[in-house]
Amino acid sequence: MTKKAIYTIMLCLLLVNPAFCEIFTGGVSKVGQQESNQIIDAQTKQGVEFAKVSIPQKNYRTYSDANGNFELPQIQIAQPTIMNIEKEGYRPFSVTINNNESLSSPMKITIARSAPTDITIDSEIRHLGDDSFSKDSANAADFRLKSSGPYYSKDFIMTDNAKNSTNYLVIGSIVGLDTQLAKSMGQNRIKSSYSSPAEVYFNGQMIGQLQINGDGQRIRIPNSLINPNQRNQITIKTGQNLMPSDHIDYDDIEIMNLSILSE
Repeated sequence: MTKKAIYTIMLCLLLVNPAFCEIFTGGVSKVGQQESNQIIDAQTKQGVEFAKVSIPQKNYRTYSDANGNFELPQIQIAQPTIMNIEKEGYRPFSVTINNNESLSSPMKITIARSAPTDITIDSEIRHLGDDSFSKDSANAADFRLKSSGPYYSKDFIMTDNAKNSTNYLVIGSIVGLDTQLAKSMGQNRIKSSYSSPAEVYFNGQMIGQLQINGDGQRIRIPNSLINPNQRNQITIKTGQNLMPSDHIDYDDIEIMNLSILSE
């Protein structure tokens, strides 16, 4: 691939009913290649200064300079690893780095300013599961956090205007899924087992499933489930090993950057 080549991140998400695949442009417009790593504003096309760039699983953090340029370390990345971009006034963004080759060519990352209707649910990395996983499991070598259990829940408030919009839960990045689909796509090396999909609930109702690892996956929130000006709740439950076992074995996954966008 030449330095001028640009590639977009294609995102596929299997919902409860039909599957769909689309290009997500809410938090990032594109990731491409150029002379140096740079973060730019999606609207002005100018560099974004003092954006925090971190690789949580490698305990690395740096900041962009006045022109939006930043450096990445020479670290060993053997499995998909999350890189996170944070800047006040912008939508949270994370991207999965697949290997060291991803870091060898400079990247251009375009981030979008946040809108008044955006809701940031959680910008931290979260580990779900039971801390029991095979070395061949997706991302097993890069897990650093202890599991907080098989599910994650967070309460938040949505306004009356949410009922008049199309609302999506956006999962910035997810790694570690060992579903049959993830296995068929080569996202793990497990030979004899696989897990059920992670399930996503809104106010107690399942609204979608997460089948594959990746970035910017989003699930539409039915307006009928929204409680305006009251407590609403998002819950993500990790899957379980579907092969015969004498105990429940939860799939260990890590998620980062949960938000709600309205269109």
